Amino acid sequence: MGHKKNGLVYGAILLLIFVVYIFRTEFHATLLQNYTSISLTLISWIPKLVTIIVIMIIAKILISATNSVLLKYFKYVGKEKEYYSVRSVVKYGVWIIALIGILSVIIGNLGVWLTSLGLIGFGVTFALQKPILNFVGWLTIVFNRTFSVGDRIKVGDARGDVLDIQVMYTIMDGLLPNTDELSGKIITIPNEMVLTGSVMNFTKTGNFLWDELAVDITYESDWPKTVKILKDVSFKVVNKYVGSSKDDMSEIKKSLLETLDILRDHHKEADNKKERDVIERKMAQVQDEKNNVDEMDKHASTHSRREPIVRVELKPSSVELNVRYLAHYKYLRLMKSEINSAFLHGIAKKKDIHIAYPHMQIVTKSKK
Repeated sequence: MGHKKNGLVYGAILLLIFVVYIFRTEFHATLLQNYTSISLTLISWIPKLVTIIVIMIIAKILISATNSVLLKYFKYVGKEKEYYSVRSVVKYGVWIIALIGILSVIIGNLGVWLTSLGLIGFGVTFALQKPILNFVGWLTIVFNRTFSVGDRIKVGDARGDVLDIQVMYTIMDGLLPNTDELSGKIITIPNEMVLTGSVMNFTKTGNFLWDELAVDITYESDWPKTVKILKDVSFKVVNKYVGSSKDDMSEIKKSLLETLDILRDHHKEADNKKERDVIERKMAQVQDEKNNVDEMDKHASTHSRREPIVRVELKPSSVELNVRYLAHYKYLRLMKSEINSAFLHGIAKKKDIHIAYPHMQIVTKSKK
């Protein structure tokens, strides 16, 4: 595909050279006849061109300086993933101001043109309602921090992990139906849905949330013993995915900090902006992992020793045991599966515990 594009470009250049060569006499005569007017026009445009170039350079320097300050700030507060959204706002804002300045240099009397553009814009607004709503939705997401890259959200019927927040759309890695496992399907939703519908953010306050599962046993079962078994197996699974030892956390933190130091050194030695951007994104990912480890450490010390809560409810044909436990949002289904498996193994050899399930029992009347 790239070779085809290069071929078209080279062909266009050769065609232009061929046309100029054929009509070289006419071009030369025209230039001689209009030399004075062309010279005056070019001379009058030199200050404008210099001013436009200066405006563009200032805009570039301002964007670069602002991004550098913002990156340091978000690194300091530990919220690198929000930097990319704010960086987009700064870039668009500066270039809009620069464009207005360039137009004022080219046109001169910008007020008349702005009035005309206002009248035209009033009519265009009706034709561009959706894009405008999407843009306003993007501003709402960025400034209200409705969600950030990496958050698990639900907007309307769409659920998934946020991969990118663009001006018009938000891109998510979708979840499988009725589960909390990633499907690998990319979901693109318009940002206007943030304004017109409800948004559910599962990780706004952290990566841990409360989950529950229900187990039905028969009325003839020893329910106090069942409650103890369910609590024990739930605690072991929760401690596996939420609680971690301080030594494990220290090793993980040490490894992540070393990785960050290496990336910072590479960032200083990077030769071009593209390479620096790639390193910055990688640094943001590693910093997010470190923040998750810090949060796991905090939640481990707060919640890992808290026993899961089991509530007992009486149903028409069973005793329902509901266990509520702390879970990591990425392992909700896995944790639930392990709790169910461990519970079934725990009651497998218990003759006084029976799972309740719909069934029919035929009772025959014996003959006398």
